[in-house]
Amino acid sequence: MTLAVEINDAGIALAADGGLLAEEPGIAMLDGAEPVTGVAAARRARLNPVFAENRHWQDLADTPLARPLPAARTLAEVAYAQLAALRRVVADRDRATLFAVPAAYTREQLALLLGIAREAELEPAGLVDAALASVAREPAPAQLLHLDLGLHRATLSVLEHDGELRRLRYELLPQHGWVALQQGWLDMISSAFVRRTRFDPLHEAGSEQRLCDGLPDWLAVAAQDSAVTIELPTVEGPLAVEIPAAEFAVSASRHYDEYLRTVQRARPASGMLHLRLSHRCATLPGLLERLRELRDVELVTLPAGAAALGALAFEREIRREPRQLTLVQHLPVPALGSAQATAERRSTVPPVLRPTHLVHRSRAYALRGRPLALGSGVPADRRGLQVDAGPGVSRLHCSLRRQDGGGVWLEDHSTYGTFVNDEKVTGRIELRAGDRLRIGSPGVECELVQAVEDDGAA
Repeated sequence: MTLAVEINDAGIALAADGGLLAEEPGIAMLDGAEPVTGVAAARRARLNPVFAENRHWQDLADTPLARPLPAARTLAEVAYAQLAALRRVVADRDRATLFAVPAAYTREQLALLLGIAREAELEPAGLVDAALASVAREPAPAQLLHLDLGLHRATLSVLEHDGELRRLRYELLPQHGWVALQQGWLDMISSAFVRRTRFDPLHEAGSEQRLCDGLPDWLAVAAQDSAVTIELPTVEGPLAVEIPAAEFAVSASRHYDEYLRTVQRARPASGMLHLRLSHRCATLPGLLERLRELRDVELVTLPAGAAALGALAFEREIRREPRQLTLVQHLPVPALGSAQATAERRSTVPPVLRPTHLVHRSRAYALRGRPLALGSGVPADRRGLQVDAGPGVSRLHCSLRRQDGGGVWLEDHSTYGTFVNDEKVTGRIELRAGDRLRIGSPGVECELVQAVEDDGAA
C-alpha cells in the first residue's frame, strides 16, 4: 500500500487507500529529550514559547538553529522528528511514499526532504507539486487558480490545461498566513475581554494557550452564527464575552484584501475565474463571501489532504524509480467538456440587472445595435464614445456589445486595462446595471444603467 504525504506547515497530511489518515500542524516543542510535534506541541506552544518551533518546514535546511536546543540542532532534525512521529500512524516499515510539496521548495530542500523521508522509513517513490495534486481529481478548465494557506504565508498557484494540467507559476504572500491571522483574532478577543471584564488573557500564558486551543471551534461558530460566546476560567471564576461573528472577518480584512488583490492580478484575460480553495482557506470566517463578490467567479472548496489524495489518484504518473525522482509539474487531468465551456460564454446576469445604457457626463448611450467603442481616438468607421486623452487611456480602449441573449459584454483592447468597480479587468467580461467603468488614471468614469419602460407608479 502506497502512502502520500502533503507538506504544508499548516497541516502535514498523511493519506493511504484514498483516505486521510492524519493531519497535524507543523509545530514542535523542543524542551525535552525528544521533540514533541503536531497537535501535542501546538497545545503547549504558548506556555513555553522559547522552545516552540514552527519554521522547520517552510525554511527546511540542515544549517544549525540560531539557538540550538537540547532536542534538535537543525531545522532538518525537527522535520525528521515530525515525519518519524507521523510514520508511526501506519504499521508497515519502509512504505513507498509519494510527497506533495510546496511550490517554493528549492532543489536543495527537495533533496533534503528525500533524505529525511528515508531516515523516517518513508521510502520516497515520487514528488509532485502540491497545488497541482490538490486540483487534479476533477476535470479542469483552460486555466484555474489554487489558493492555500500555510503558517507564515499564503500561496496562489496558476494552473493551465493545454492537453495536460500543469502549474504555470505561483505567488507567495508572506506575512499573510495562519500565524498572522491567528494573532489578529487573539488580539481582538483579548481586547474584548479587557473592555468588558478588565481581564487580559494575553498577559497570562495559560489563558493565552486556552485562546489558541479554542480558536478553531470559535471560528467554526462564527461561520454559522451571528455571535460567538467565549468563556475563560480565571482565578476569580469564569469570565465570558460575546463577539459578533462579523468582527472575525473585519479583524482579518487586511489579509483578505491581499488575497483578493492577488487573485485579481492572476485571473485569466477572459471567461470565468475558476478558483480552488484549500479547506484551510474555506474555513476562514467571511473569506468565501468576499471571494464571491468577484466578477464571474466559480469557487470550489477542496477537502482536507487534497494534495495527498490527488497524489495517490495519479500514483502511476508520479511514481519513479529511486534514482530517477523528479518533481512532477503536469498531470493528464481531463479537460472540462465543450458543453460546459459554451455555457460559460452565455449570460449569467438576470434580465432585471442587464444594462441598457452607458452614462457619461449625464448623457446616455444606448447599448444596442452596433458595439459602442470607447477611447481617445476611436476610428471613424466605428460607433464610438470619444473621451479625453490622458494617462492610461488608449486610442481604442474598450468596446461594449449586447449579445443575442441580452447580456452586455465589455471587451478590453487597451494597453493598461479597464477598471470595473475598481477591479482591473482584461479580456472579456459581462456587465450589469450599477457597474462603474473607468479607463485611465485618474481616468474617465461611466456608469451602466437599465432604463425602465414604466413610470414607477405603484
